[in-house]
Amino acid sequence: MNLSAENLINKTKAQISVLGDSVLKGIILNQRGRYEILPSNCAAEMNKKSNIIINNKSRFGCTITKGWQMLQKTLDSGITYDYIVLEFGGNDCDFKWNEVSDNPSVEHKPRTSLTEFIATYRLMIETLIKHKIKPVLVSLPPVNGQKYLDYLVSQGLSRENLLHFLHEPETIYRYHEAYSLAVTRLAGEYNCAYAPVREEFLDKWNQPDFLCADGIHPNESGHRLMQNVFENMSMNRNQQHL
Repeated sequence: MNLSAENLINKTKAQISVLGDSVLKGIILNQRGRYEILPSNCAAEMNKKSNIIINNKSRFGCTITKGWQMLQKTLDSGITYDYIVLEFGGNDCDFKWNEVSDNPSVEHKPRTSLTEFIATYRLMIETLIKHKIKPVLVSLPPVNGQKYLDYLVSQGLSRENLLHFLHEPETIYRYHEAYSLAVTRLAGEYNCAYAPVREEFLDKWNQPDFLCADGIHPNESGHRLMQNVFENMSMNRNQQHL
C-alpha cells in the first residue's frame, strides 16, 4: 500500500478532540451585545500548529451530562483520538436566573449538582483511560461576579431579587470556583494532563480586561492567554503533552 508524503506526515500528527462549552467553542460577546464565534479563538489557533489536528466539538451551553453523551457517541462511532480535551463546569454551576429573579426566596439548584458533576467527570476520565485515549482536563477561566450580575440585570432580571438570593455578587465567583477546583483535584487524582487556564487568568492583576462584558466569556485577549497555556503544555517535557 502506497502512502503519499502528506499521509505520512499526517500519521505523525496528534489527533485531538475537544469536548466543552462556549469557552473553548470560542464564543464571545461582541460590542453589539450579541454572542458570536471569535475566528481566532484559542482552539482555532492551536489547530494551525503543524503537529496537531483538532476536532472541536464544543457547544454553547453544554453541561457535563451532554458532554458524556457526546463522548459515548464519539466512541461508539469508532473514531479514535490520541487526546480528548474536557472543559466543563461553567454551565453546570449556573442557575436558571430567570426563575431566581421571579422567586428568590425559594431553593434553587444549579443545572448540575457538584456531586453529579464530579461523578460524571470521573466516568468520562475512566472511560477514556479504558479506551487508551489520554484525557486533558481544563480548569475554568474565572468569572467576574459583578460583571455577570450587571449583564443579567441588563437582560431584564431584577438586581434586588438576584442579590436577595446571592447575598453578594462574588457568590457567583465562589460557587463557580468550587467546580473548577473539583476539576483540578480530579486531574491530580488520575494523573491526567492538565491545562491550568484558571491559574493563568488569576495571575493577572487586570483580570477583568480578559473577559467579555458578560463577565463569563474570555475575550480575544483571554483567548490568547488560554492559547499560551496549551502551547506551554506542549513544550513542557515534564508533563504529558499535546
